[in-house]
Amino acid sequence: MAKRALIVALLALVVLGGAVVLAHGDGDPAHGAALYAENCLACHGPTGESRGTHKAFSTAIRYDTNFEAVVAQGVAGSRYMFAWGQEYGGPLSAEDILDLRAYAQTWQEGTPELLPVQDDSADPGARLYATNCAGCHGSQGAGRSLPGFPPIGKYVDVLAVARRGIPDSAMPPFAEAYGGPLSEADLSAIAAYARTWEQPAPMVVAAANSPQGAGMLILLIGLGAIAVVALWALTAQPID
Repeated sequence: MAKRALIVALLALVVLGGAVVLAHGDGDPAHGAALYAENCLACHGPTGESRGTHKAFSTAIRYDTNFEAVVAQGVAGSRYMFAWGQEYGGPLSAEDILDLRAYAQTWQEGTPELLPVQDDSADPGARLYATNCAGCHGSQGAGRSLPGFPPIGKYVDVLAVARRGIPDSAMPPFAEAYGGPLSEADLSAIAAYARTWEQPAPMVVAAANSPQGAGMLILLIGLGAIAVVALWALTAQPID
């Protein structure tokens, strides 16, 4: 009796394990589509095709080989396809990468999962930034709190850097003139959007925050008070 109960328990574990594999082992294409739109679309296009002639954009995705290893570890010797797996310093878990593969497999099936809209703002620069820049640089250029995913510096010339990239770095040129996918109008829209991230403080407030500015403000208030008193004295007493 005990032996039969043990066999039944083992069979139940096998069935349960199989169900887990079927549920999770092949990945979730819908979640994979969301991850792809956020992290991969900028270089690889909506269905893994090339987006430009520059080598950062010209490599199509192959999902029939060692897809998980390439995404997790990157490509040796490539400055553009760096590691995206969490164990290698990237933002994606092993489950995320399986979901990405599940989404990529829908291309071959002829019914690709629809990519979610990254930003539905009326600002074209915001939409272009979400598609082409946020995957590495985060929302509004704040970075993604990982070494390979830096923020955009406050004084960076966004238009120049996005147009031509940064030599000997992972930042490729996005301008069509340099092999990238974006027009000059697209790049200008992104640069204009970036200028909205931080508005300068009003001059009086900025001045008041420094010792020299605070002293000047007090002096101006004092002079104004003296002028008011003088005006009152002149109007209160007749002049002979």
